[in-house]
Amino acid sequence: MRVKAFIAALCSSFLLFSVPAQTSAAVQLPDGAVKGLPSDLTAMDSDGNVVSSSTGEYFFHVEDMTYGETYTKDVQLMNLREDKAYHIYFYVEPVSKNGEIDLEEEVECTMSLDGEQFFEGNVNGKGNIDLTQEIQDLGYYQPGDSHTLSCSVVWSGLSEDSSHIDEGSRIVTDKGITIVRDKNGDRHVEGEIIFKWIFYAAVDEEYDPPNTGFLSAKDSFWTISIAGMAGLVFLMLLLLLIKKRRKHSEEQQ
Repeated sequence: MRVKAFIAALCSSFLLFSVPAQTSAAVQLPDGAVKGLPSDLTAMDSDGNVVSSSTGEYFFHVEDMTYGETYTKDVQLMNLREDKAYHIYFYVEPVSKNGEIDLEEEVECTMSLDGEQFFEGNVNGKGNIDLTQEIQDLGYYQPGDSHTLSCSVVWSGLSEDSSHIDEGSRIVTDKGITIVRDKNGDRHVEGEIIFKWIFYAAVDEEYDPPNTGFLSAKDSFWTISIAGMAGLVFLMLLLLLIKKRRKHSEEQQ
Protein backbone atom coordinates (compact mmCIF):
# COMPACT_ATOMS: atom_id res chain seq x y z
CA MET A 1 0.00 0.00 0.00
CA ARG A 2 1.39 3.42 -0.93
CA VAL A 3 0.31 6.94 -0.22
CA LYS A 4 1.35 10.12 -1.95
CA ALA A 5 2.90 11.69 1.13
CA PHE A 6 4.81 14.91 1.55
CA ILE A 7 6.53 15.55 4.86
CA ALA A 8 8.78 18.58 4.85
CA ALA A 9 9.96 21.81 6.35
CA LEU A 10 9.37 24.25 3.51
CA CYS A 11 10.72 27.67 2.60
CA SER A 12 8.60 30.75 3.22
CA SER A 13 7.64 31.26 -0.44
CA PHE A 14 5.79 27.91 -0.47
CA LEU A 15 4.23 28.44 2.92
CA LEU A 16 2.31 31.42 1.55
CA PHE A 17 0.17 28.95 -0.39
CA SER A 18 -0.41 26.50 2.48
CA VAL A 19 -3.53 26.15 4.58
CA PRO A 20 -2.75 27.48 8.08
CA ALA A 21 -2.21 24.82 10.72
CA GLN A 22 -4.74 24.39 13.47
CA THR A 23 -2.00 24.87 16.05
CA SER A 24 1.07 27.06 16.02
CA ALA A 25 4.27 27.00 18.00
CA ALA A 26 4.39 29.10 21.12
CA VAL A 27 8.11 28.72 21.71
CA GLN A 28 9.79 31.81 23.08
CA LEU A 29 13.47 32.08 22.24
CA PRO A 30 15.85 33.42 24.92
CA ASP A 31 16.68 37.12 24.81
CA GLY A 32 19.15 37.84 22.04
CA ALA A 33 18.62 34.48 20.30
CA VAL A 34 17.47 34.39 16.67
CA LYS A 35 16.55 31.60 14.29
CA GLY A 36 19.50 30.28 12.30
CA LEU A 37 23.08 29.13 12.78
CA PRO A 38 26.20 31.34 12.92
CA SER A 39 28.94 31.07 10.33
CA ASP A 40 30.94 27.81 10.47
CA LEU A 41 28.26 26.15 12.61
CA THR A 42 26.79 23.66 10.17
CA ALA A 43 24.07 21.01 10.00
CA MET A 44 23.75 18.61 7.05
CA ASP A 45 21.74 15.40 6.62
CA SER A 46 22.76 12.09 5.07
CA ASP A 47 21.34 13.19 1.68
CA GLY A 48 23.42 16.37 1.56
CA ASN A 49 20.58 18.73 2.51
CA VAL A 50 21.63 21.52 4.87
CA VAL A 51 19.89 23.54 7.55
CA SER A 52 19.44 27.13 6.39
CA SER A 53 22.03 29.23 8.21
CA SER A 54 19.85 32.34 7.96
CA THR A 55 16.43 30.94 8.99
CA GLY A 56 17.38 27.69 10.76
CA GLU A 57 14.80 25.75 8.71
CA TYR A 58 15.44 22.12 7.78
CA PHE A 59 13.84 20.27 4.84
CA PHE A 60 12.53 16.73 5.55
CA HIS A 61 10.88 15.34 2.41
CA VAL A 62 9.24 11.94 1.81
CA GLU A 63 7.20 11.14 -1.31
CA ASP A 64 5.27 7.98 -2.23
CA MET A 65 5.44 6.72 1.33
CA THR A 66 4.94 2.98 1.61
CA TYR A 67 2.81 1.70 4.47
CA GLY A 68 4.96 0.13 7.19
CA GLU A 69 8.31 1.28 5.77
CA THR A 70 10.61 3.35 8.00
CA TYR A 71 12.34 6.43 6.60
CA THR A 72 15.35 7.79 8.49
CA LYS A 73 17.42 10.96 8.16
CA ASP A 74 20.66 11.60 10.06
CA VAL A 75 21.60 15.25 10.56
CA GLN A 76 25.25 15.91 11.39
CA LEU A 77 25.74 18.99 13.57
CA MET A 78 29.29 20.43 13.58
CA ASN A 79 31.16 23.39 15.03
CA LEU A 80 33.90 24.36 12.57
CA ARG A 81 34.91 27.52 14.41
CA GLU A 82 38.21 27.67 16.28
CA ASP A 83 37.39 30.37 18.82
CA LYS A 84 33.79 29.88 19.96
CA ALA A 85 31.69 27.19 21.68
CA TYR A 86 27.90 26.87 21.29
CA HIS A 87 24.78 25.08 22.40
CA ILE A 88 22.50 24.11 19.49
CA TYR A 89 18.73 23.91 20.01
CA PHE A 90 15.69 23.14 17.88
CA TYR A 91 11.90 22.94 18.01
CA VAL A 92 9.01 22.06 15.67
CA GLU A 93 6.51 24.42 14.02
CA PRO A 94 3.40 22.71 12.54
CA VAL A 95 2.20 24.45 9.38
CA SER A 96 -0.68 22.57 7.73
CA LYS A 97 -2.23 19.20 6.91
CA ASN A 98 -4.84 18.09 4.38
CA GLY A 99 -6.02 15.12 2.33
CA GLU A 100 -8.00 11.98 3.06
CA ILE A 101 -5.18 10.47 5.12
CA ASP A 102 -4.44 12.12 8.46
CA LEU A 103 -0.66 11.78 8.53
CA GLU A 104 -0.42 13.60 11.85
CA GLU A 105 -2.30 10.75 13.49
CA GLU A 106 -1.04 7.86 11.37
CA VAL A 107 2.71 8.53 11.10
CA GLU A 108 4.93 7.71 14.06
CA CYS A 109 8.12 9.66 14.63
CA THR A 110 11.15 9.00 16.82
CA MET A 111 14.21 11.20 17.35
CA SER A 112 17.56 10.51 18.96
CA LEU A 113 20.85 12.31 19.59
CA ASP A 114 24.00 10.21 19.18
CA GLY A 115 21.85 7.07 19.42
CA GLU A 116 19.99 8.09 22.59
CA GLN A 117 16.27 8.51 21.94
CA PHE A 118 14.62 11.61 23.38
CA PHE A 119 11.34 11.86 21.42
CA GLU A 120 8.52 9.55 20.39
CA GLY A 121 5.27 10.90 19.01
CA ASN A 122 3.84 12.35 15.80
CA VAL A 123 5.65 14.26 13.06
CA ASN A 124 4.28 17.58 14.33
CA GLY A 125 6.42 17.25 17.45
CA LYS A 126 3.84 16.16 20.00
CA GLY A 127 4.57 13.04 22.02
CA ASN A 128 6.43 12.19 25.22
CA ILE A 129 7.52 15.85 25.06
CA ASP A 130 5.90 18.68 23.15
CA LEU A 131 8.50 20.08 20.76
CA THR A 132 6.08 22.79 19.66
CA GLN A 133 6.20 24.23 23.19
CA GLU A 134 9.60 23.12 24.49
CA ILE A 135 13.06 23.75 23.06
CA GLN A 136 15.27 20.66 22.73
CA ASP A 137 18.96 21.03 23.62
CA LEU A 138 21.03 19.21 20.99
CA GLY A 139 24.28 19.40 22.89
CA TYR A 140 27.35 21.50 23.58
CA TYR A 141 29.84 22.08 20.77
CA GLN A 142 33.39 23.15 21.40
CA PRO A 143 35.57 23.83 18.32
CA GLY A 144 35.70 20.66 16.24
CA ASP A 145 32.84 18.91 18.08
CA SER A 146 29.99 17.15 16.25
CA HIS A 147 26.79 15.27 17.17
CA THR A 148 24.24 13.31 15.12
CA LEU A 149 20.50 14.01 15.26
CA SER A 150 18.50 11.07 13.83
CA CYS A 151 14.80 11.09 12.93
CA SER A 152 12.74 8.11 11.77
CA VAL A 153 9.15 8.20 10.49
CA VAL A 154 6.85 5.31 9.61
CA TRP A 155 3.25 5.23 8.34
CA SER A 156 1.88 2.66 10.75
CA GLY A 157 -1.78 3.45 11.43
CA LEU A 158 -5.05 3.74 9.57
CA SER A 159 -7.49 6.42 10.67
CA GLU A 160 -11.23 6.46 10.03
CA ASP A 161 -10.67 8.75 7.07
CA SER A 162 -8.56 6.13 5.28
CA SER A 163 -10.40 2.98 6.43
CA HIS A 164 -12.35 2.87 3.15
CA ILE A 165 -9.22 1.73 1.29
CA ASP A 166 -9.81 -1.85 0.14
CA GLU A 167 -6.75 -3.59 -1.25
CA GLY A 168 -8.78 -6.66 -2.19
CA SER A 169 -7.94 -10.29 -1.34
CA ARG A 170 -5.19 -12.41 -2.85
CA ILE A 171 -4.00 -15.99 -2.70
CA VAL A 172 -0.31 -16.43 -3.45
CA THR A 173 0.75 -19.84 -4.84
CA ASP A 174 3.78 -21.24 -6.64
CA LYS A 175 1.98 -20.50 -9.89
CA GLY A 176 1.50 -16.83 -9.17
CA ILE A 177 -1.16 -14.59 -7.61
CA THR A 178 -4.85 -15.39 -7.88
CA ILE A 179 -7.25 -12.50 -7.31
CA VAL A 180 -10.23 -13.55 -5.17
CA ARG A 181 -11.91 -10.18 -5.37
CA ASP A 182 -10.81 -6.93 -6.92
CA LYS A 183 -10.19 -3.66 -5.13
CA ASN A 184 -13.12 -1.35 -4.60
CA GLY A 185 -13.58 2.17 -3.33
CA ASP A 186 -10.94 4.79 -3.94
CA ARG A 187 -7.87 3.42 -5.65
CA HIS A 188 -5.83 6.56 -4.95
CA VAL A 189 -5.94 8.67 -1.84
CA GLU A 190 -3.59 11.36 -0.64
CA GLY A 191 -2.38 12.86 2.57
CA GLU A 192 -0.11 15.82 3.11
CA ILE A 193 1.47 17.32 6.19
CA ILE A 194 3.86 20.25 6.37
CA PHE A 195 5.96 21.20 9.37
CA LYS A 196 9.18 23.05 10.09
CA TRP A 197 12.19 22.20 12.21
CA ILE A 198 13.78 25.41 13.47
CA PHE A 199 17.41 25.39 14.65
CA TYR A 200 19.29 28.10 16.51
CA ALA A 201 22.49 28.39 18.53
CA ALA A 202 23.59 30.22 21.67
CA VAL A 203 27.24 31.15 22.14
CA ASP A 204 29.01 30.23 25.38
CA GLU A 205 30.30 33.61 26.53
CA GLU A 206 32.46 31.97 29.22
CA TYR A 207 34.31 29.69 26.81
CA ASP A 208 38.05 30.37 26.88
CA PRO A 209 39.77 28.99 23.76
CA PRO A 210 43.07 27.22 24.45
CA ASN A 211 46.33 28.97 23.63
CA THR A 212 47.54 27.62 20.31
CA GLY A 213 50.80 29.51 19.85
CA PHE A 214 53.56 31.63 21.38
CA LEU A 215 51.74 34.82 20.50
CA SER A 216 48.18 33.94 21.51
CA ALA A 217 45.43 36.53 21.32
CA LYS A 218 45.20 36.71 25.10
CA ASP A 219 48.83 37.31 26.07
CA SER A 220 50.40 38.67 22.88
CA PHE A 221 50.65 42.19 24.34
CA TRP A 222 52.62 41.07 27.40
CA THR A 223 54.74 38.68 25.36
CA ILE A 224 55.72 41.43 22.94
CA SER A 225 56.38 43.86 25.81
CA ILE A 226 58.63 41.43 27.67
CA ALA A 227 60.46 40.51 24.47
CA GLY A 228 60.97 44.21 23.71
CA MET A 229 62.32 44.92 27.18
CA ALA A 230 64.68 41.93 26.99
CA GLY A 231 65.94 43.13 23.64
CA LEU A 232 66.52 46.62 25.00
CA VAL A 233 68.50 45.28 27.99
CA PHE A 234 70.59 43.11 25.66
CA LEU A 235 71.31 46.12 23.44
CA MET A 236 72.38 48.24 26.43
CA LEU A 237 74.71 45.48 27.68
CA LEU A 238 76.18 45.16 24.19
CA LEU A 239 76.83 48.90 24.01
CA LEU A 240 78.45 48.90 27.46
CA LEU A 241 80.65 45.99 26.42
CA ILE A 242 81.75 47.77 23.24
CA LYS A 243 82.43 50.97 25.17
CA LYS A 244 84.49 49.09 27.76
CA ARG A 245 86.58 47.39 25.08
CA ARG A 246 87.24 50.70 23.35
CA LYS A 247 88.35 52.27 26.62
CA HIS A 248 90.60 49.34 27.37
CA SER A 249 92.12 49.57 23.86
CA GLU A 250 92.79 53.32 24.26
CA GLU A 251 94.52 52.78 27.63
CA GLN A 252 96.90 50.22 26.09
CA GLN A 253 97.86 52.65 23.36
